[in-house]
Order: sequence, then structure tokens, then C-alpha cells
Amino acid sequence: MNDEQLDNLFAAARRSPDSDPGRAPVGFADRVLQKRKARIQENRAFVRASILSISASLIVLGAAFGLGSGAASSDDSESTAELAYALWDPTGN
Repeated sequence: MNDEQLDNLFAAARRSPDSDPGRAPVGFADRVLQKRKARIQENRAFVRASILSISASLIVLGAAFGLGSGAASSDDSESTAELAYALWDPTGN
């Protein structure tokens, strides 16, 4: 809006007989509070969606690169068993 339009708007507001500059319209505070609560809910939903998408992308990347898939080759299984046996000897040697 340009200055001329604002001046016309302010002049019309001054001429209005029912305008009381000291009081807010009825229900104004309730509307402001409702808008604030709605904005907070939108922000929370955005954060949740962001966390969900990041988690999903990490799962996809993990699956793509084979991290945590549990599929080990036989060489890996044998070396893991040997390492476990070396760390914990059941005979106490």
C-alpha cells in the first residue's frame, strides 16, 4: 500500500463512529492465541517430519552400503568366532 491509500484508510477509521482506539475488538486476544497455537503445531509437525525423513534416509543409506545388515561372509564369521574364543577361553587358559 502506498501512503495515499494508508492516509485514506486512517481517515476513514477516524470518521467511524464506533471506533474506540483504546479497546481491541471482541475476541481479538482469542484469535491471536489460536493463531499462535496453530503456528506452534505446524512447527512441531515440521520437526517431526524432518526427523522422520532423516531417519529414513539413514536406514536407506545403511541398507545400500550394507551397514548393519548382518550378512557376513564365512571368513568374517570364522575370524569373529576365533576372536571371541581368544578373548574368552572356557577352560580358563
